[in-house]
Amino acid sequence: MASAIDATPVRSVLVDEDAFPCLDIGEGEPVLFLHGAVGDLRTWERQCEALSDRYRCMAYTQRWFGPVPWRPNGPPFGTTAHAGDLIAFVEAVGAGPVSLVAWSYAGHVAFEAALAHPDLFQRILVFEPGVPTYVEDPAERAAFGVEARQAFGPVSAALAAGDLREAVRRLIDASGGEGSFDGQAASCSAIEIDNAHTLPMLFGQTPPRAITAVDLATLAVPVSIAWGARTRPIYRIPSQAAARAIGGAAHWEIPEAGHLWPDHEPEAFAAFVGAWLEEPRH
Repeated sequence: MASAIDATPVRSVLVDEDAFPCLDIGEGEPVLFLHGAVGDLRTWERQCEALSDRYRCMAYTQRWFGPVPWRPNGPPFGTTAHAGDLIAFVEAVGAGPVSLVAWSYAGHVAFEAALAHPDLFQRILVFEPGVPTYVEDPAERAAFGVEARQAFGPVSAALAAGDLREAVRRLIDASGGEGSFDGQAASCSAIEIDNAHTLPMLFGQTPPRAITAVDLATLAVPVSIAWGARTRPIYRIPSQAAARAIGGAAHWEIPEAGHLWPDHEPEAFAAFVGAWLEEPRH
């Protein structure tokens, strides 16, 4: 039997002079999924399919990601450019305010966009943001720095050697544990390899906006943070710092989950998102 994905081709959403590939299935309250590093809209196909009987589920490929080339004179790779794209995309599809689900790198994109245009978002769920600008505790910042060098040093070495595939393997293993790349579904690996070209841009990106804990406390949109109980400190530290700064809305530690949970257990993640969507808004 054909799935909803098979029956609904990816369409393009024109934003100024750029066409963003977009998955758009189901009807009801609009929910937009935003992928992280070495991902694209395909990262969210299974989750969107699982929720499309109750919600209008959308996911788009962020600028510079995906297998189709982007115009070379676009804005520089970085969370600020991607936040601008997120704002423009929601305005272009006319579905706002949307409920937004962001993962990892996309968490900072979501924060930037929500601080600038809170009217476009009903609520936001971020699974394991990875930028430490809102980590205030000196000991936590030091621990993050040590973890970052351990996790991403090998990725940088592979990039310096010009081996993009190995850089992807090392990034996924650093995020999910040794053997994660080889042990995952072939469809996940294929998406990551298709996005290997973004790693040099990611590691040389325009520095993210220095969003502080004070900034997060001013968010006018209900924002929930979730992280896995098995995730490494490089993701747990920023997640817990963001949750403390935001306060108010519900935040969760997910038992047995790690950083790759949304990709490696898409049905479980979709069920979690569904439960979050059914929670009363704060």
